[in-house]
Amino acid sequence: MNPLSPQSQEERVSLLQELMRAFGHDVIRLIDHYLHDRHAAEDLSQDVFLKVYDHLDDFRNESSYKTWILAIAANAAKDYLRAAARRVTPVETIPEKEGVAHPAVENTVVERAQRDQLWRAVDALPDVYREAIWLFYGHELSVEEAARVAKASVGAMKTRLHRGRAMLREGLGGGFYL
Repeated sequence: MNPLSPQSQEERVSLLQELMRAFGHDVIRLIDHYLHDRHAAEDLSQDVFLKVYDHLDDFRNESSYKTWILAIAANAAKDYLRAAARRVTPVETIPEKEGVAHPAVENTVVERAQRDQLWRAVDALPDVYREAIWLFYGHELSVEEAARVAKASVGAMKTRLHRGRAMLREGLGGGFYL
């Protein structure tokens, strides 16, 4: 038992609620990028936080709570994919604009279209590179934290990020820089 872990039931519940508020959205986003199924990601995120609650005593303060929880989420998503056939949902498209738009609105739409194009390209990368890009850019983890979540060495994570960026530049014609 971790001497720094919450001792009473009330402390444990309070900590869990705080962790869910702080990292719930990140957990859903991470799982969704593995599964490409928002509803399954939401369901699986509940299982993740149940595991977090059950293992609060196992948290060793070797990383942040965020890194620890995202590692649990990544493992849960990988387990889910091993157990079930992967279901890919269609990517949402931006509705076509009608008439002439205000320049600021048009710029926003163009920026969103470019961002969506970039993240669709990320989703098309091989799993190890997609995971590295999502952890580093999508979840704003450090290279070291991303490596822990992915259960890889720091050197391997740096290599995956470098190769993933190169694949994106090549696939997008060099128009995006990560």
